[in-house]
Amino acid sequence: MSESIWIEGIGSLAGLLTTFSALPQLVTTYRTRDVESFDLRFLVMLFSGLFLWAIYGVFIGAAPVVAFNAIGCLLWLPIIVMKIRSAAAGRSRGRRDP
Repeated sequence: MSESIWIEGIGSLAGLLTTFSALPQLVTTYRTRDVESFDLRFLVMLFSGLFLWAIYGVFIGAAPVVAFNAIGCLLWLPIIVMKIRSAAAGRSRGRRDP
């Protein structure tokens, strides 16, 4: 087996683990609809970073970088939407959400 296959395998495994490591938390959050513990700034920065990594992957022609970061964006997007809706609902009730 060539060295480049090993390198691709390591990179793909790392992408798989880091991308899907958040899945248990995301499932719990989606089921409970409790997004209070997430800071919107964190979510926006995370999503932006994942999106930029995907764009970078396109530019360098690295399909695993594109795929895993695009999947990460798709996984976190519903949580971001839930957080924004929760914050908007809180403001309409007179609460300020960070």
